[in-house]
Amino acid sequence: MDASTLALQAVGGFVAGGLIGYAIRKAAKWILVATGFMLLPVFGLWHLGLVSVNWEGVNELVGKFVGWLGMNLSDMSLVLASAGAFGVSGLLGFFFGISGGFRHSIFPVPTRHFRFVKRKSRSAEERG
Repeated sequence: MDASTLALQAVGGFVAGGLIGYAIRKAAKWILVATGFMLLPVFGLWHLGLVSVNWEGVNELVGKFVGWLGMNLSDMSLVLASAGAFGVSGLLGFFFGISGGFRHSIFPVPTRHFRFVKRKSRSAEERG
């Protein structure tokens, strides 16, 4: 494998991972908002005493999910080790996209300050 092919795979993996991470970050915001709006009435009814929540069952369900997630993520390291340059750079790009990309980097984001009403400056004589 020559250097240009390796570089192309690395850059392609980083760009693809960054785009996937960015898309997941945007989708996760909407999913969390929707979940919050669905759980809000349940918590309200629980607070009023109209609904009882089995907190032990919720805790057990979350524990099972965390255990399942841990087993599946441990298998991901084997997949990543065999993926090569595309997989490693794709993972780095994914984390770059999830974290917000260039938003937290050294590149300044230009901001525009619009003033829709032009203020007249008052002189010292008019003020007092």
